[in-house]
Amino acid sequence: MTVERRLDPETARRLRPLWDYLAISARPISADAIFVFGSRDFAVPDRAAELYHAGHAPRVLVTGSYGRMTRDVFPKPEALVFKDRLVEAGVPQDAVVTEDQAANTLENVRLGMDALRRSGVSASRLLLVAKGFVMRRCVATFAGQFDALTVVPCPPSTGLEASLDRSESDFSARLASEVDRLERYAAKGDIRREEIPDEVRRLTAELRGDATHP
Repeated sequence: MTVERRLDPETARRLRPLWDYLAISARPISADAIFVFGSRDFAVPDRAAELYHAGHAPRVLVTGSYGRMTRDVFPKPEALVFKDRLVEAGVPQDAVVTEDQAANTLENVRLGMDALRRSGVSASRLLLVAKGFVMRRCVATFAGQFDALTVVPCPPSTGLEASLDRSESDFSARLASEVDRLERYAAKGDIRREEIPDEVRRLTAELRGDATHP
């Protein structure tokens, strides 16, 4: 769910290069569907509803089972909780496709695309909506699995300071671990290999020395 705590200015200053690298975004285009990754952050379905009402796509796909941060918080899988939020925001129920089994980003992409196809959507262009700091990996996963698709990252406009969803030390470590995942999953062939700037590598190494996140 949306978190009201904010990073202190010094922590935000330190993390800014890492956030700017990870939280990629682009101007929305006309697409076949809005592809939503489940999480605990309600800014994600709210952003998807905004894109839908702006007429950018006629369908919304929401994918996600339970994650570490939602298993004991949500009464049902992330995809179903997000669907309820979308419907509350005025998105018609029959415009929302759900996939509630995926347990990680790779499964989100594979199972989500399967669900779209079963619903009759043949997608060539998608708008991707997820928490800001996972946005680069979401795009890279699509590039590694469905490279013929055009995907456009459209995260919420929450920003770094207001995206704190755990303690500051854990949040810093989580951002560092996201860079590690980009390299690890690319080595496995699951995602496209991303160019990682030296500044981001240095900051990741510094943060990894401060704390370790699973």
